[in-house]
Amino acid sequence: MHTQVPVIYATGSGGTTIDQDAYGGNPFATALIELSTVSTGNLTTFARQLRGLTRERSGNHQNPTWTSLPAGSKWSIAMPAVQRTERRVALVLIVSEYGTLNPPRLVGAANDERRISAMLAQNGFSVHQGVSNNRKSLVRALKDFSISTQTYDSAVIYSTGHGIELDNIIYLLPGDYPFAKGFPETTLKKRALSVKSIAQSCRATNFNLTFFAGCRTWANP
Repeated sequence: MHTQVPVIYATGSGGTTIDQDAYGGNPFATALIELSTVSTGNLTTFARQLRGLTRERSGNHQNPTWTSLPAGSKWSIAMPAVQRTERRVALVLIVSEYGTLNPPRLVGAANDERRISAMLAQNGFSVHQGVSNNRKSLVRALKDFSISTQTYDSAVIYSTGHGIELDNIIYLLPGDYPFAKGFPETTLKKRALSVKSIAQSCRATNFNLTFFAGCRTWANP
């Protein structure tokens, strides 16, 4: 049975994110890129350092949290070329275009697609792109990624866009989400993507991890 994939969120419960910092993207992405140059030893240390750097880069606006992390994991995102024996794959799943909203575009999210993809490639990941403004394309990208990850040692997803939290479930909103209908549970399940379902697309043999850099504001059904 496929075990639950840990998720590191850019915010605490009910939080919002900063779309653009001084580097042009989410402070969470900026902190992740900075941390990717340092071997952190284990996943718990990595998560704590990522939280501290994100707080600093966001002026304490963002306070990352995470689900249960695998005990004793020595995995690190940093991997110099001379040490690359692990087969790594990543999906950068970005929603930046929201035509019915104001503003209609998350410029920082679009910038982070390039920044995060480059960072992952530099650390030995085979990077897949999942940039789209409609749910159908996002689902297809996740399905294809889920199949491909099974031949790799480790898999990572970096996902961002507008996020909504309802009844302790966090959803990524595609660009074609029917915002005029609000955020009732039935519509979210049909027209959005839960972060849990996104994370479950990581199916590598040894290690799986998902980053959700979107906001997770409370839904108003």
